[in-house]
Amino acid sequence: MLDKIYYYLYRLTSKSKRGGNYSGGHWADKVRQETLELCRGLSGRILEVGCGEGLFLAELAVQSPGLEIWGIDKSELRLKEAGERFNEKNLKNINLRLQDATDLHFEDGYFDAVVCINVFFNMPSIDQIKQSLAQIRRICKKSGIIIFDIRNRANLLLALKYMLAPIYDNTVKNLPLKTYGFNQIKDILKDSGFSIVKERFIGLPMNRFAPIIIIEAEKNAD
Repeated sequence: MLDKIYYYLYRLTSKSKRGGNYSGGHWADKVRQETLELCRGLSGRILEVGCGEGLFLAELAVQSPGLEIWGIDKSELRLKEAGERFNEKNLKNINLRLQDATDLHFEDGYFDAVVCINVFFNMPSIDQIKQSLAQIRRICKKSGIIIFDIRNRANLLLALKYMLAPIYDNTVKNLPLKTYGFNQIKDILKDSGFSIVKERFIGLPMNRFAPIIIIEAEKNAD
């Protein structure tokens, strides 16, 4: 019975991974496309934290060829896949590094903007999110921008799906699949030295029960 409930919720809230990509699920794709729109008009140096196999960065490089683009991930396999993707597309303005979000090896104020999408729901604790935000703030320039998303705890279908998924889906059984409250994240952002600039609701527009919320925030002055 539980497996039937899970797969019903799975069909409601996701689609099959596209093209065999590890990060190619329906919601992940939605987040990438919305984030690309938010990145239009950005200039300078931009970093994606948790770039995976490079799906977002490949599109960003085509959309904004004038950017200096960096990507980090803690998986050597994903970075290898990203590098192969960029070579196939002849994308030259992307730099890749093996790093963890909680320990970024860049100078203070190095980036104009940082993107961290489809990542926080795979972190095992809120403390790791706080550590990541602290690192991101450090490497952002004055008034630098961060764009990230959360899986919204207020959406009960998504929360139930994530609760059941490790039982019936072997591809995610070792993933945390965390959801967070919007007010909780807003408080953490404030404590981390960021102010929210924009909010995007994915799945249910302008609704606090949307499955996913994308947040653009600006680094506060020290």
